[in-house]
Amino acid sequence: MKLAIIDYGSGNLRSVQNAFNKNVIDNNLKIDIKVTNNLSTIKSADYIVLPGVGSFPDCKKGLLQIDGLIDTLQEEIVVKEKLFLGICVGMQLMTDYSLEKIKTYGLGWLKGHLKKIDTSGNDYLGNKFRLPHMGWNNLQILDNSHPFLKNISDVDHFYFVHSYFLTEGIKHEILANTTYSHEVPAIIGNKNFFGVQFHPEKSSFAGQKIISNWLGL
Repeated sequence: MKLAIIDYGSGNLRSVQNAFNKNVIDNNLKIDIKVTNNLSTIKSADYIVLPGVGSFPDCKKGLLQIDGLIDTLQEEIVVKEKLFLGICVGMQLMTDYSLEKIKTYGLGWLKGHLKKIDTSGNDYLGNKFRLPHMGWNNLQILDNSHPFLKNISDVDHFYFVHSYFLTEGIKHEILANTTYSHEVPAIIGNKNFFGVQFHPEKSSFAGQKIISNWLGL
């Protein structure tokens, strides 16, 4: 089996690669992991991961600058239904569009768009909410029966860094939320493609559980 982590200049590639390598070794899996932007390598992969760090427009620009990459992702993931995971902005790119900086269209695989988190009000300590939403937070699981959420509960904490959130998504495509000032979709998915707003590669044991669940789908 082969796993491709897409290198388009917008991701924590070393951290993501190390997290997946650890999971493969710990679970004695026979999966060859490559960080790549080579279209042939992506086409030969069984699993595809799209990390994302930075702004939505910059990440979309990074995809566009690799000739044929978006068409290849569309073919391999939507048409051939290969297993896909979008991380942080990689998740956001799966949706219709984002209002970060300038309205920028995404891949349109899942419904909804991104707008800035509303920071009105105070947290439970009386402190004002600030952007980005950065640090550890737990999840509110919406579908306990989904295999992607196996052994995940509200005691597990995940590492978030983001200022924009998915709004107007279709309810059945949102698998879990988190709360930061208000409800924020944290895991989205449909059929073979999934996205996480947090960083599993920075989320210690809980992040490894998510990676294991995804690889096992």
